[in-house]
Amino acid sequence: MPSKKEVAKVIEVKFEAFEVLHPATRKKSQAYLVNKLRDAVFNWREQGYSNTTKTTKRLLDFWFKEDHIFDDKEFKFWFAQREAIETLIYIYEVMRKRKFVEMMVDFGEGKFSGYDPRADLYPQYCFKMATGSGKTFVMAFSVIWNYFNYKFEGLDDYTNKFLLIAPNVIVYERLKRDFKEGKIFREFPFVPEEWLPELDLRVVLREDPVPNKKENIFLLTNIQQLEEKRRARKRIEKEIEESFDLAPVKKASIYQENRIKEVLDNFPNLMILKDEAHHIYNVEKAWKRILLDLHKNLEANQGKGLNMELDFTATPKEEKKGKLFPWIIVDFTLKEAIETGIVKYPLKGIIKQPKLFESNKVSEKFKRWIDASLKRWSEYKKSLSKLGKKSVLFIQCPKNDEADDVYEYLCSLPDIKKDRILLIHTDSTGEIKKSELGTLREKAKDIDEDNNEIEIIISTMMLNEGWDVRSVNIILGLRSYSSPRGVLPEQVIGRGLRKAFVDQRPDIKNCVNTLEIIGPPALLDIINELEKEEGIKIGEVDLDEPVPDITIYIDKKKLKKDIKVPFLEAKYLRKELKFTNKDFERLPKAKIAFEDKVLKETISYEAKDYLKGAIFVKRKWNLPVPKDVSSVIGYYAEQVRKELKIPKSFAEFYPIIEKYVKEKLFTKKVSFQANRLGVKNLKILYNLTRPEVKEKLNRIFKDYFKDKLISSKEVGSFEYKNFKNVKPFIWTKLALVADKCIFNLCPCDNNLEADFAKFLEEAKDVGSFIKNEKLSFFIEYISTEKLLRNYKTDFIIRLKNGDYWIVETKGIVDVDVALKDKRAKEWCKDASALTGKKWNFLRLDQDLFNKYREHVNLFKDFINIKRQ
Repeated sequence: MPSKKEVAKVIEVKFEAFEVLHPATRKKSQAYLVNKLRDAVFNWREQGYSNTTKTTKRLLDFWFKEDHIFDDKEFKFWFAQREAIETLIYIYEVMRKRKFVEMMVDFGEGKFSGYDPRADLYPQYCFKMATGSGKTFVMAFSVIWNYFNYKFEGLDDYTNKFLLIAPNVIVYERLKRDFKEGKIFREFPFVPEEWLPELDLRVVLREDPVPNKKENIFLLTNIQQLEEKRRARKRIEKEIEESFDLAPVKKASIYQENRIKEVLDNFPNLMILKDEAHHIYNVEKAWKRILLDLHKNLEANQGKGLNMELDFTATPKEEKKGKLFPWIIVDFTLKEAIETGIVKYPLKGIIKQPKLFESNKVSEKFKRWIDASLKRWSEYKKSLSKLGKKSVLFIQCPKNDEADDVYEYLCSLPDIKKDRILLIHTDSTGEIKKSELGTLREKAKDIDEDNNEIEIIISTMMLNEGWDVRSVNIILGLRSYSSPRGVLPEQVIGRGLRKAFVDQRPDIKNCVNTLEIIGPPALLDIINELEKEEGIKIGEVDLDEPVPDITIYIDKKKLKKDIKVPFLEAKYLRKELKFTNKDFERLPKAKIAFEDKVLKETISYEAKDYLKGAIFVKRKWNLPVPKDVSSVIGYYAEQVRKELKIPKSFAEFYPIIEKYVKEKLFTKKVSFQANRLGVKNLKILYNLTRPEVKEKLNRIFKDYFKDKLISSKEVGSFEYKNFKNVKPFIWTKLALVADKCIFNLCPCDNNLEADFAKFLEEAKDVGSFIKNEKLSFFIEYISTEKLLRNYKTDFIIRLKNGDYWIVETKGIVDVDVALKDKRAKEWCKDASALTGKKWNFLRLDQDLFNKYREHVNLFKDFINIKRQ
């Protein structure tokens, strides 16, 4: 139980999503294995992933140490995702803990009772990860890690057969979008570029035929397909035979839902992944017994049982006692998800002087809260509509008839459209009624899509169904949270935690990526319970305060202030790299002395406090030893390619690096045999892994190639683009009213830009100006490192005399500034010649602007000052 002081602290967004969290800074987990595992994995990570296979080491380095680009932006996996797969690899591959009793001995903390050796037959691990923290990516990591280790290492510890089970059809549809045709594996950087041709994993959906068991397969289904009884199948067969006399091939399609059982019965060495695993364990009471029997039968009949079972859920708790699953190996909490900014910031919506009316009708009893949520929703809707985004209100009711009552009340309101409300009933077990399932499935699965008009959802379930929608801004809870179904606090807010603006960190002040929870005392009590469990204080929002407008859009009343910008064809281009024998001869020799030493498996390490002369870290660990020389050369080739930002396959550089290592890297020529690890190769490996060798090799290749990557040409064409066509966008930084700017507000990144925008608004010779946002206007330039980069200037100005100016306001001058200035002036010269309009460039440093700001009232004054 956290202290009162801890609970009093309102949680903050204070870490980057990819930032590694030190175990000492994290709240202690209540999960039995997690705390000691966190420490062990942290140290293993710091030591460079020792004792892994070559394949695993390559994957870990690729995922978390190399740069990735996705949608033309830098991409990094979140720490929540990284820690999860690292922990699985550490416990399974490094420590080789395949049973719970083995993990219990090494990592158990506190008391544990109830261990049953009859259920501890194969590896089972659980990932407790907050909603929105990236469980699907961890599933993809797990599959790729197993698949390539099975393929490259040839060990039956790994597998090429996978079964992913969803708790219901709605979650199945979400997973289907991610995994269909292997989309997730190729869309995101899960597979090193050189391995992509080796990825031959057939994704089989529940409606697809069962493949041959020898194939590399990834099956996706939902738990309901595993619940059909064999006697029901036999009854259907008999009825079909008697009534229709159908051929066997057609008869088989009638009971399509049973065919996944064939996979469980006949596919040995299968990895099972379960999304929202708490639901599967709670609903399918015999699930574990079924799997244990299958494992035994597979071992007896096929010689190999299940490979492993992975559980993914935010709430891995037993239904009756509420205890955490003992096999949890990762615990990434809601608090940490909020602190790293990867989910929405939850807020309690506070109503002043709330009044509960005496009535049997929910719509009357909770009218004050319903009306408040509708008002708040309409404010969000108005603000987000300018961005082309929707706002969804999610209402949770106790019973079907009460949901009907709320539905009828909403339909009676003049501003609510009936066809934009989704009403979801449940049966006696809490599942969607089968009579409504087909229609609701289609409506519910694509709520976030632009063509889906649903804006309000009224439901008597789904709080523990793994269903969530990015567009949900408000959750109104009217149900009884003390019901026997035992709804957990995390499930109450989990339905709306995924961020609508994925690239934006939550901003409480501007209501960006926030989730407001509104409801009577019974709901707030369960939120208070969540605060105590997590050791946090969830912020509050006054519902009487309007949602701020954080949208930048074109003000149609100011269209005359529009500026059209010429987009010139590129003057500098990346040219195709061609490497000849003459190039190899010109590469300078490194002349590094070849040391006659063999690479060893272990090294010792000491870290000293040189002020005190004391050793405070002393370790001995196994190195992640490369298995052959070719793997090191391959690594260097890929690093050189990425440093030079050459969009070619890694194979282009490999033969060049290999030849250089053999002939020019050392003071003597060396020879080696690929894929061998004899004494000769061990000596070469020792020398190749020396830090000074790596540094010099990279520098020689980078210095030589950087002058060969870019060509220039005369600029001969252009096209105009207008700011008036920019779509509305979100802005949570500084913004100010400016009549000379076509935007409703002039967006500014910092105080210097805001002060300069104020000056332009007042300057008598300025006709219009605009902050350079969302038009994708860049000027390519060659950096100090001889790489082709893009220069985005701050402002574009049109003077009253018809001249145009590009202005860069500069606080700190970096090493590339002079190169950017030169290129911008060159661009203006070309733009003037092509358009017939006068284009100019000015860099205005902060010191100069602050010195003269109060003494000038014309933009041209700064031009004259700069020329002096």
